[in-house]
Amino acid sequence: STSAGWSVYCANSCCRRQGSRPSRRLGQDAALSNLRAIPWVFAWSQARAVIPGWYGVGSGLRAAVEQHGEDVLREMGRDWPFFKTFLDDISMVLAKGDMGIAGMFSQLAGKELHGEFFPRVEAEHALTREWVLRLNGNVFLLEHDQRLALSIRLRNPYVDPISVLQADLLKRWRASDREDEALLRALVASVNGVSQGVQNTG
Repeated sequence: STSAGWSVYCANSCCRRQGSRPSRRLGQDAALSNLRAIPWVFAWSQARAVIPGWYGVGSGLRAAVEQHGEDVLREMGRDWPFFKTFLDDISMVLAKGDMGIAGMFSQLAGKELHGEFFPRVEAEHALTREWVLRLNGNVFLLEHDQRLALSIRLRNPYVDPISVLQADLLKRWRASDREDEALLRALVASVNGVSQGVQNTG
């Protein structure tokens, strides 16, 4: 899937130089199934999709509304601290993502995989955004935390060009059969830049 290319690239190529723990357990090969949780989330964060943080939430909320009614879930979001925090966290993750940039990374997986999987990701993203806003009674993401919303809006103009550059560097590095050390160093630098800009990456 598109996720495989993004995650394996980050965990086994760039992110092997990041953090205190290896991307997979000792003695295991580089298969997607052997990735640790942290590099898995880190990879999605680098691609600005952050899928582990929100994918499926929109479908789940819609199903809950169909079963229990929207008023019940609104009341839960207002009166139950756990559910309120859950909705706020999803709002934060959505605000830090960028489906336009995620689409650029998805295209690196090839036209067929991109065409098959990315529309599903976009649709679920839109559904999740819709229901989080509706249940919170908000007009825009992070309306409850405008200081964080402003911080993200101020950082994104600096982070977004690094993400675009990273997608281009990744494409060129792959074309070199992953042997161009100068491109790899630039790619690792872009990983650090996005990590610093997004701030919570795994």
